[in-house]
Amino acid sequence: MSHEEGLHLADNYSDIPFKNQNFMLTVPDDEQDPEGEGVYAGDLDIIANTYRSIVDQNAFEEMIASWNRRLADIENKEFKAPISGTLQSQILEARRTMETLDIPAENDSLNRAIRDVPGPAVVIAPNGRVVMTNETGTRAFGRSQGMWFDSEVIDSRSSEDFEALRRSANTQGNRSEAILRIVPGDKAIAPFVAEGYIEEVAGQKKSYIILRSIEIEWTEKATNRLLTAFGLSQAEAEVARLFFVHRSLQKICDERGVSMHTVRYQMKTILSKVEAPTQADLIRLLAMIASRAAMNRQGQASAWQDPLGREERVTLPDGRVVAWTWMGAPDGVPALVLRGFAMGFLLPPEAERRLQQAGIKLYALSRPGYGNSSLHADLSAIDDNLIALKTLLAHRMEGKPCVAIGLSNAIVPLLALQQSNPQSFGALIALGYTGIMDRTGAARLPLIQRTMYRMAAQAPWILEVMAKSGHRMMQQYGVDWYLERAYKGRSRDMATYADPDIVPLMREACAHLLMQGHMAFVRDLQIAHEPVDDAFDTLTIPFLWLASTEDGVYNEESFFALEKRNDHITVEPVPESGELIYYQKTDLIIDRLIEAVNGVRYGRGGEMG
Repeated sequence: MSHEEGLHLADNYSDIPFKNQNFMLTVPDDEQDPEGEGVYAGDLDIIANTYRSIVDQNAFEEMIASWNRRLADIENKEFKAPISGTLQSQILEARRTMETLDIPAENDSLNRAIRDVPGPAVVIAPNGRVVMTNETGTRAFGRSQGMWFDSEVIDSRSSEDFEALRRSANTQGNRSEAILRIVPGDKAIAPFVAEGYIEEVAGQKKSYIILRSIEIEWTEKATNRLLTAFGLSQAEAEVARLFFVHRSLQKICDERGVSMHTVRYQMKTILSKVEAPTQADLIRLLAMIASRAAMNRQGQASAWQDPLGREERVTLPDGRVVAWTWMGAPDGVPALVLRGFAMGFLLPPEAERRLQQAGIKLYALSRPGYGNSSLHADLSAIDDNLIALKTLLAHRMEGKPCVAIGLSNAIVPLLALQQSNPQSFGALIALGYTGIMDRTGAARLPLIQRTMYRMAAQAPWILEVMAKSGHRMMQQYGVDWYLERAYKGRSRDMATYADPDIVPLMREACAHLLMQGHMAFVRDLQIAHEPVDDAFDTLTIPFLWLASTEDGVYNEESFFALEKRNDHITVEPVPESGELIYYQKTDLIIDRLIEAVNGVRYGRGGEMG
């Protein structure tokens, strides 16, 4: 098939919002209790914890623990069926509740910072990378999540104040807030004034910079809210309005024709009534009130966008959308990276420079359900992934075998394709624990991951309920809710997760995973159970496994047993690395990628040239 046959680039790059995906999996008939409505020991705990997990973030782990006990009983054959009729009906009712119940306002301070205003807003990491932005902020600041912030949009008159904020974010100054003039690169957006302030996050030494427009129309509805909600007098409400518009006590004096003493006294009263410690806090509150009154909505967080600005999308004749981006040399030798779970594909600038110098163009495919690649529930998880993978290879690899990297379970579709078509790849590299290369490792996973992994095999529709519950919590409490549970108890990964320079990459990865909902997570766990073990025995190309020694799963004897199955397989333990090896050992990964590409390119060591 030619590169363009049956394919065309999508004309409409309409963004898919971060949405609440409906349930997809149905209950198999063989999971019905043959004896009817019997209730097994522990059912009431499961039911109670499942309902509580819909609204209580702490109940999620209790729900997982109760299901873990049930799975153990099933494996010990203490039940005739995985689930009783009573329990099944209650879980189905919980599913319906999740699909109809609104999600409360989120508690993620960084997310709230961009949602509290309908105008442009952006969160910047201490190293200058954009952590998140809202829809209007993406246009006004010319940057989306994961990209580097462009300080050129800061008016020269405000540049010194902005740099003072950056120094404070990096613990090198004490400036905590400023009023900045913004000059958008997009000439269709008029210059505006923004508040800039420092936001600290628990457990992180450095801070984040928040920039939010404070140029919001003041309406009569906003004045009425000051009168009714805070008990301001008409005169005080008018002073507050003028302060919001002019941000100058002198201008309030001039417009109202009163003395500075009078205005200062009224401002002191206003600050007391609204419980604002400073004038900057008052401006922030007034901006929120004005935005609610003017727009009657929160600022919408922007949908995930390729932070590299290089995304291509292909639409197949059946409507399937396959999306990818790339890093490195524009005309370089093509290679491929597939991400898995919360690990990202975005490399630090120095790593991309190394790819450019090595002449490698590293494609990053958005697997089905990730980012802008569509997920197809009528296909199995592995078949859905294989179609997306074949589409990219046919469209961009020119029919030549390339080197491919699989992060975590993303190695599975690579192995499956190589087994069915041995000309697909010239070499494969696996990063971290995959689930298929050491089946015994599942027993060493932390409780949450272990339970969900087992549930993917025994009752996927219940796993989907768990994933949906977790997805709701992430929408309410932010991605930190998930990340803390994913890496709790793993000191190496927790230290990486707490690095504010890494946070933008991890948040970007979570947004990429969850943009279309919860189902991509479920499919990844299902892929971990795919029967591709035989692919190891038939491999005729180099296969390198960079095994993390501090992910809580690593077992030297089990891992090295893989080498004995095939002379083409090499296991390389990587000290001081965990599940987040992609961030922790980036240089090593680039080293091994360059070596593999050169081996394939020059035909060394028996590799395909």
